[in-house]
Amino acid sequence: MSRQIVEQNIDGIDPLETMPPAKKSMVIFFLVDTSKSMEGSKLESLNRVMGEILPELIGVGEAGTDVKVAVLSFSSGCEWVTPEPVLIEEYQRWENLTADGVTDLGDACEELCSKLSRNSFLSAPSLSYAPVIFLMTDGYPTDDYKKGFEMLKKNRWFQYGLKIALAIGSNVDLDVLKEFTDDEELVLQACGAEMLRKLVREIAVTSSKIGSTSMTLTETSTERSVAEVAGAKKAQMVEAVQEIKQDILGLEDLDDLDDMDIEFDEGW
Repeated sequence: MSRQIVEQNIDGIDPLETMPPAKKSMVIFFLVDTSKSMEGSKLESLNRVMGEILPELIGVGEAGTDVKVAVLSFSSGCEWVTPEPVLIEEYQRWENLTADGVTDLGDACEELCSKLSRNSFLSAPSLSYAPVIFLMTDGYPTDDYKKGFEMLKKNRWFQYGLKIALAIGSNVDLDVLKEFTDDEELVLQACGAEMLRKLVREIAVTSSKIGSTSMTLTETSTERSVAEVAGAKKAQMVEAVQEIKQDILGLEDLDDLDDMDIEFDEGW
């Protein structure tokens, strides 16, 4: 089986699999909570850092790799800020988000699931890496989020994608975020505005680099399966997140926050 088929055969159908790809492609999805509780410094900080990191995402992948961005905001319902994935080189002006409504995370997950397909947002006529999916929220879901989660878990693009979650502030259901990432090591928590900015920058840049790197061939030149590639990238991301926690949060594990003298929601 060719390397192209190994990495493309995620949803089972690819009429272009016999054509050599001109470029590789990877989409990083930002799922952003814009509910009323995000109003003020939280969303202001998030808007600011998103504008700052866009230039840093240019060229994060290997040569010949197109990194694209797709932004979904969710509150009372959800809405795509980007009607379709946009090349990072062409998306250098962040559109500031505003806050209102409740936290319909389940609705956002169902919408995301509908776009994780070769028939929709992942339709690039080239070899596509599994996506990076970065969830940021400051609260509890107000709808049937489990229904959305179950839909996503059946989606093979989601299964093999890199999933990272950031809890913004102290009033977050961390168990929900762990369920989303399927790994507590890939959940981080921002205690204040400055920490939020540092974490978003590090997570976005690091996950984009890992997600858009080819890991198909092993040292013995044998080809890895899609699942093996996904597992290897996840392991790299877990290691990177552990370093981020130590460097920025000064802790080994998220649970250690309970034992630290941290003033949560400082400045919010």
